[in-house]
Amino acid sequence: MPPQLLACGSNSASHLSINHPDDVFTLTPTVYHPSSPPIPDTSTILDLVSTSAHSLLLMSTPSSEGDVRPRNILLGAGTNTCGQLGPRCALWDDIKPEARWKPLNLLNSVGVGGDWEPVKIASTWTNSFVVYQRISDFTQDQSVSSSMSQVDTGYSHIKGNDVEQIVLSCGSNDFGELGSTTNVPLTLDAPAEIPISQASRKPTIVEVGLRRGEKVEIIQGGQRHVIVIISGRNGEQRVMGWGASRKGELDASTLSSNLTNGSKSSASNKAKGKGKGKAVSRSTTSPPTKIDLQIPPGERFIDVSLGASHTLALLSNGTVLGWGSNLKGQITDIHLLKDVKCIAATWNGSYFLTKSNRLLSQGSNTHSQLLRGPDAETVRGEVEKPDGWGVDRIVAGSEHLLVHMKSKDMEEGEELWTGGWNEHGNLALRDQEDRAHLTRVGINGKIRGLWGGCASTWIWVG
Repeated sequence: MPPQLLACGSNSASHLSINHPDDVFTLTPTVYHPSSPPIPDTSTILDLVSTSAHSLLLMSTPSSEGDVRPRNILLGAGTNTCGQLGPRCALWDDIKPEARWKPLNLLNSVGVGGDWEPVKIASTWTNSFVVYQRISDFTQDQSVSSSMSQVDTGYSHIKGNDVEQIVLSCGSNDFGELGSTTNVPLTLDAPAEIPISQASRKPTIVEVGLRRGEKVEIIQGGQRHVIVIISGRNGEQRVMGWGASRKGELDASTLSSNLTNGSKSSASNKAKGKGKGKAVSRSTTSPPTKIDLQIPPGERFIDVSLGASHTLALLSNGTVLGWGSNLKGQITDIHLLKDVKCIAATWNGSYFLTKSNRLLSQGSNTHSQLLRGPDAETVRGEVEKPDGWGVDRIVAGSEHLLVHMKSKDMEEGEELWTGGWNEHGNLALRDQEDRAHLTRVGINGKIRGLWGGCASTWIWVG
């Protein structure tokens, strides 16, 4: 049978892929549509993203006869009223949500030829983003490795100049999340502009300036903005973003190091938005823009995590950059952190796991999501952990935290602990009560993958 993927939490759009539209408070096996290709039990889950009403699943299946490497497949579930699952039923209000994982192909309407396959995915509130790749001549190890952090998609041994990648977007465009000014294949003359708030009628190519041999190392979506880390031919990196930017989401001047006296706003944050005075004007399109982030020589970006309006970026030296909104204190002084090995962001909070196994939180605590008690201050503080257990990885949902722990005494001992907002049962604790402290979830089997979505939790066990 395919890898056992379990889900719980918000499911009004059937996007948990459990074949019904009701919220579930316990981890429940997801199911596959009959049209899905055969998925052997040796398949690997590369990534999963889940938002307000749709989910994407990226898997790698073992190589078949005639193939020299594994093949990746893209599946989707949930609603498609904004075209976020592709062009088949974009803008059709009467289409029922798909309650089972179903194959997606976003390439047919883009007009690119060749043997492309999906290698990375991301999503915003009602948008999907897929990095497609094609390879020319290459030789590589056929094995595909998976870890609890960044997953190797099976291409790590390919020569850089043999790689071509494109980024596709589809869905709504309320804040320019499509990241493109064209709604037709790029090969055509005089492409039509996609106005803000007009959903895509078919997937479009996001122009991030990818050249042959360059790769998207990281792509992450928040509520309304997207950040990508692109690696050049010589290993140099550039950071680009698109979408909402009224709170400094795409502006390096809002870095935490530029805030003074722990202030909770910056020059970019002071403008009032809709509902708080005169609305801030914005351009009618939002093409990708380069974010000029200065990092020490020899250091690299190794992870990125996005909240509703702020971004965290982890550097190879264990320091963290944060920019965007600081209205909840979510990026105050995070540039002072040292020896961080894992980051996570809820909508308005930031979480850090250090190499000394300290778990820190700061930002909004409206639903006890800082896990330091219901009355915890927004300033950074340490989360209490159970004795005898070390934190292996942290993963954030919209306003809840998932913590993968391993026993310090038992070689094979591991557990899942959750906490924070639980209105939809997303903490997998059989109820809808928020938790102000980490709480153990009973798991049968080895934890092979862990993801947080919008009021949802996903775990791959095997």
